[in-house]
Amino acid sequence: MKKALFLVAAICSAIAFPCPMAAAETVSLTLADSIDMALFTDESIEGAEAGREAALHAWKAARRSKGPAVSWESQAVRIGGRDYESAKRAHALYGDPHQEEVTAGSVLGGLPVYSTQTVGSYAYNNSFSNSLSLSVPLYTGGRLENRIKEGRYQLNKADLTVENTRQTVRYQVAEAYANLLHYENLAKVAKDAVDMGLTQLDLIRAQFEEGAVAEADMLTMSVSIANYKQNLVNAEKSVDVAKSTLASMVGLPQDTDVKPLDYFSYEPYDKELPECEEYALAHRPDGLAADYDIMAAKAQKEAAKSGWRPRVTGVGTRSIAGNAPFGSERNSNWQAGISVSWNIFDSGVTSENVRQADAMVNQYEALARKSRKKIRLETRTAWLSMKAAEQNIKETALAVEQAEDSYKISQVRYEEGVDIIISVTNAQEKLTQARSNYMTALYQYNLSRANLEKAMGVPVGFDALAYVEAAGQGASADEALTSSLLPEQSQ
Repeated sequence: MKKALFLVAAICSAIAFPCPMAAAETVSLTLADSIDMALFTDESIEGAEAGREAALHAWKAARRSKGPAVSWESQAVRIGGRDYESAKRAHALYGDPHQEEVTAGSVLGGLPVYSTQTVGSYAYNNSFSNSLSLSVPLYTGGRLENRIKEGRYQLNKADLTVENTRQTVRYQVAEAYANLLHYENLAKVAKDAVDMGLTQLDLIRAQFEEGAVAEADMLTMSVSIANYKQNLVNAEKSVDVAKSTLASMVGLPQDTDVKPLDYFSYEPYDKELPECEEYALAHRPDGLAADYDIMAAKAQKEAAKSGWRPRVTGVGTRSIAGNAPFGSERNSNWQAGISVSWNIFDSGVTSENVRQADAMVNQYEALARKSRKKIRLETRTAWLSMKAAEQNIKETALAVEQAEDSYKISQVRYEEGVDIIISVTNAQEKLTQARSNYMTALYQYNLSRANLEKAMGVPVGFDALAYVEAAGQGASADEALTSSLLPEQSQ
């Protein structure tokens, strides 16, 4: 999947900026380009993927803990004291240890009796020992098995966290892109207001020079133009901030002059609220991840119960000791067998561990219920906001038409001398406000729709529900990922 994202980003980069970028260079981007670039460069996704990698190795470590473990212990010490002095004298008398006939006594009034004995000693003042141990867990009372389950559930949760992070980044980029379009639209409305005012001022000045209107009319229009220019300056600064925000999100220098290629459109959304809520509860990655928290906590509880059960381990050792490294003249033996340990009484430690794990299960179950409530609320809020904006689009579009007609009428009436300048400026302000309201309604509709997709858990990399179903049927995390990839990601 990461390779696929790299290819997408590379293609987008080649199209958007085929040569190394200089400061403040202009880059034209569609919303899809922006999202693809952010999915490749965003640090939060990188962090989530690193968390997934950590969970993978934790699970593998838990699995490998069921296998054999081999350890080696080596020791080198200096010898002194009585034992050393006695061995030193024995070596001086008899040499190194060897078999020798010695007089064991006498019989028949003096006939010596001989016997073969080991005499002598090594003249050492150092001791070296080496021990090789093998242990294989045969039965742990469910401790290892449940730790493996817990590790697998944590890995599943990490996969869902990566997908949830991708969905969050997609929405954040869509929001930043929408903000840029919105502020550019507002700047255009402000620019149109300034242009309308300047055109009207030219007409008033011509009439004033002919003595048809008072100088106060020119002053009134000049004040209105000053206000329009102030609104334009503020709108243009908002555009600059929005460009820097979007550039930063997609991995470009913050002073890049980003030019959006897309525009706001209105396309009716055909899904009703109950369908959206049902989809969200089934597909939201963070909601499904909360269920894995519960399963991991239950596995912890079962692992804690292993303190009440015996543990059986297969063991084997090989030990040697000598006067030189890896020597065996002083000791050489091996052992193999089974070790059984059973914690008969631990002052209630295991009971408390089980109670603690049980409380954690209850905690995660409560968090999962709260997560589902949050998912419903976010989905409902986004859907209702989208529907309200949809209605506002229709209302404000009609208001723009009416305001344009009103402005034209006020202009004609003023030019014919049957109305005052205040009527013209009021009509122009209402037209400007109506256009701003229409642009805002379009912005809110498109942003609410993007927010609804985030609230519903519309997939970016893989289908979370398909992933959970595959994992529930016994598929490994990697197999579940592969089976749930979106078509464009699996190519």
